Amino acid sequence: MTTTDEPKLTRAIDAYDRLLASVGNRAAEIEPRPVLVHWPHVGSAYDGTVIVGQALRGWDDKFPASSFRTPDGRALAIETARARPDRSEPMDWIATHHVRTSPFWKTARILVEALEPDHESPWYARWCWLNLFPCAPDDPPENPAGALKEAQDPFVGELLAAHVDLLEARRVVALVGPFWWPAAGPARLGDLRKLPRPLLRAGRDDSGRTWVVGWHPNGASHRGWGPNRYAQLIVDTIRSMEHDDVEDGAP
Repeated sequence: MTTTDEPKLTRAIDAYDRLLASVGNRAAEIEPRPVLVHWPHVGSAYDGTVIVGQALRGWDDKFPASSFRTPDGRALAIETARARPDRSEPMDWIATHHVRTSPFWKTARILVEALEPDHESPWYARWCWLNLFPCAPDDPPENPAGALKEAQDPFVGELLAAHVDLLEARRVVALVGPFWWPAAGPARLGDLRKLPRPLLRAGRDDSGRTWVVGWHPNGASHRGWGPNRYAQLIVDTIRSMEHDDVEDGAP
């Protein structure tokens, strides 16, 4: 699927620009560590299933935070991030990468194979991967914290909402743990019903798309919810909601 809806694309780029400008304003507290940037990776057989991670942990597209202080610097970062997945199969690298055995990627694979059982294409072609926090620290890689996280907090919900709209998502699984809270208002995640842990929220938004918000698979695994068990819980939750919608006559 190609995302060519210009107004929606412009909305997503503008939201990303505002987020990067905020990061640039905190550059003195973030540097000298480079900042990684990311844009959604859409598989060639994508049909509406989006899985959201917390943030990158290691990536090639990196910039000094101070470069985000200027419009040209932010435009270059966004252009670079968008160019990374601009090829026929953006996630084919995962088939041979060592992270494929991590809890996140194992959970993602189980989810995709259950929710998008298209045997004509590999699993990594059937979904879209994005990160709630598109900027992460590098050297060493870790989740954003301190000034880098604080700078993004007011903008990640707006950007997430713009991206799922651009992607015309049918269902979104946000494996983000406590990172979900800054997006609760702008992305309307706070309107979803609460669920017992390891899930956090689930429901349908105003556009009719299905949402499940839960722990990151790393945290779930540490608490006894390994990838198979955790993914099955998410699949059962989604199927229950979608079955109920069919029973109620919803589209």
